[in-house]
Amino acid sequence: MKGMEKMKSWKKQAAFFAAAMLITAQVFAGGAGQRQEAGTSPQATRAITDMGGARVELPGKVTKVIDLWHANNQMVLLLGGADTLIGTTTVVKGLPWFARIYPRISEVKPYTLQTGTGGYNTEEIMMARPDVVIVSGPQDAEILRNAGITTAMVTFRDFDGLRQTVTTTAGILGGNAPAKAEEYLRYLDNNIKRVQDRVKDLKQDEKLKVYEIRGVNPLDTDGRISICTEWLDAAGGINAIAGATDENQATVTMEAVLQANPDVIIVAVQNAAGANGSEAIIERIKTDRAWSSIPAVKNNRIYANPVGTFLWARYSCEEALQVLWTGKILYPDRFRDIDMVKELQGFYKQFYNYDMSAPEAELMLAGKDPQ
Repeated sequence: MKGMEKMKSWKKQAAFFAAAMLITAQVFAGGAGQRQEAGTSPQATRAITDMGGARVELPGKVTKVIDLWHANNQMVLLLGGADTLIGTTTVVKGLPWFARIYPRISEVKPYTLQTGTGGYNTEEIMMARPDVVIVSGPQDAEILRNAGITTAMVTFRDFDGLRQTVTTTAGILGGNAPAKAEEYLRYLDNNIKRVQDRVKDLKQDEKLKVYEIRGVNPLDTDGRISICTEWLDAAGGINAIAGATDENQATVTMEAVLQANPDVIIVAVQNAAGANGSEAIIERIKTDRAWSSIPAVKNNRIYANPVGTFLWARYSCEEALQVLWTGKILYPDRFRDIDMVKELQGFYKQFYNYDMSAPEAELMLAGKDPQ
């Protein structure tokens, strides 16, 4: 009898300890962002807040990413997450330098077949079962979330937005990406300061007025509220067209360009829009009598903006190089000691682990595709 009572007592204690261990495990799992479903092993989860303010719950380890914002694919590459890409855009697949640095992009399926909201097939994305889809606009985010697809939004038009985009993208990728993001942000801020320190004593009437061309049409430009204004300000320049339009992406009149009377013209066209697009636009401007009275044309100060794994001038982590390049283009005497070939080689080695040759760097700096 006593033996039976001892056996019952032992069973009760064992059951108690088992229950206590289960409760403890559940508490710790909840604290670590884990969940457990009947019949499955624990699956780690975590949450980030995207740039639209939405809470996005992600797997502890993200392995399948579809990035529908052309520019952000570059961020994923920079942060060491390119191997997670199972979906990209046709624009990214058409960027020659991206393919040179990361050849596997040729195997990644394009889900965005056009620029702008809604240029994708939601059912195809669902069938791919991504851990997360990255978009740049609230409308796309809403469409995909309504379809039950985990979606995160990132976007920017200034340096602060760039910083937040890098940080948010790193949070999405997880792993070593946040540390890489911190490394990049230190590099970006250091380069901005390097440039600003060299031009800070420029008087307003000494600053050069710059007209930036963003499309095949030379009248397509970026207005006052744009990343263009940010990198020009940092480099001691003035967005010549800022007085004509506030629009981030604008099309202006020839009269507005003539009135702006720029000292320098920068042609920031990605060659995915057409082989040697910048060269063709520059030649067109030089031979068009409508542009002949502009100081930038008379003094032959028209430059093709470099295009790397994305266009330096627009929504790019290579804005860190853009500010240096712009400073040297505008005020070469103040940046005589800055060797852009070495700067470019250092950046690509540090952030892409790519050993860029000097001839490659010279091609990129000239706005040309790899050969």
